[in-house]
Amino acid sequence: MAPTTDVNKCWSTHGTIGNSRRIAGFVAVALLSAVYILLWVIPFREMLQGSVVPVIMRRVTPTPTTQSAQDWVFENNLATEVKSAAVVPPTLKSGMPPPTAHAQPARDRVFENHLATEVKSAAVVPPILKSGMPPPTAHAQPNRDWVFGNLAPDSSWQFKPEALSEVRNITKGLHLETRLVEHQWGRGNITQKSALPIGHFNACAVVGNSGVLLSSSCGAEIDSMDYVIRIDLPDLRGFEKDVGARTNMTVLNLKTPRRMAKSSHFKNRSQDVYENRLQDVKDSVLLADHRSRQNIMTALEVYKLPFSVLITKNRLRSGVMPIASKVANKPMRKTATIGLVSVLMMTTLCDHAYIYGFFPYMTDMNNVSVPYHYYPHDNVNPPMWDGFDSLHNVDQEYDFHRDLHKRGVLKMHLGPCGKR
Repeated sequence: MAPTTDVNKCWSTHGTIGNSRRIAGFVAVALLSAVYILLWVIPFREMLQGSVVPVIMRRVTPTPTTQSAQDWVFENNLATEVKSAAVVPPTLKSGMPPPTAHAQPARDRVFENHLATEVKSAAVVPPILKSGMPPPTAHAQPNRDWVFGNLAPDSSWQFKPEALSEVRNITKGLHLETRLVEHQWGRGNITQKSALPIGHFNACAVVGNSGVLLSSSCGAEIDSMDYVIRIDLPDLRGFEKDVGARTNMTVLNLKTPRRMAKSSHFKNRSQDVYENRLQDVKDSVLLADHRSRQNIMTALEVYKLPFSVLITKNRLRSGVMPIASKVANKPMRKTATIGLVSVLMMTTLCDHAYIYGFFPYMTDMNNVSVPYHYYPHDNVNPPMWDGFDSLHNVDQEYDFHRDLHKRGVLKMHLGPCGKR
């Protein structure tokens, strides 16, 4: 009986073990099935909810490159400078760097936000021309470094009275003695006189405002003249060594009187650049177009500085270009600059004429920067460059002045001053 019992026990044990293995197999299959289902169902559900990106999509999404990450960091670093914070790319809001494909647009976006004025003129133009602003005086090159080459007037010069006489026979057609009406501005009083008799002088200077005057040491030479004409109320303080301190007449364009009138009413007086400039030329003559009369009167009533103001009966530039064409023996195109008006006018007033600071270009022959004005941060007018100012032809006028120099009508000075 014992063997039978042992055999039954073995069979019983073996059956129990088999059942356990079968149960374990079923459980394993069930677990694997559950895991398999979870691997597909959960990502699919999350994708529908938009909370994460499926694993399969992560594998094909381009990995951001170092450059795109730099673009993202650059934009975040400049976030305080971007005014329109509402228009922030979604990638920046989520804190994720943009993909490689978007790296270039990110750079363009930042460039446009911070350099919009430069983007508009993407041609190969020096930045100083694109911005229209002259550099600070500290950045100006000393004129001993400037090379003018064939832009300079002839080095050999001799005054020729007969040449001046020929030109004067033409420029007397300006009829200054009848075109100008004098208005005396005292300290709050305005009086009008009849046509002003124009005086006559031996040596005169017309002083332009080009940066070529910097470090020229022309101030003493300019101040030694019998009559000094300046253009558009330039700044004299601090530049006397190069441009002089004396002024007998200032010829104004249309824009300057408008700025004078507006500046005279600034509540913040430190913003008014014209009060000091007018203070430095008080008791002299201001010559302006008749359309500027009201603006000049508005400004001088505030400043209460004594001036003699000459107002033209017609437009200041009327008839100037036909006269210039006769002097040049060839057609002079476009509208005359105030500089050209002043030079032609000087030939009727003076027996020996000199011009300084007439150089309309922004670089010398070696592409070294030349400030448009000798005084810094002048935002009154953009540079008078042929491609930027459609009214004037400064190349033509510059050649006109050099031709008068060559003919012995006047002396055009460019560079450091020596003996006259």
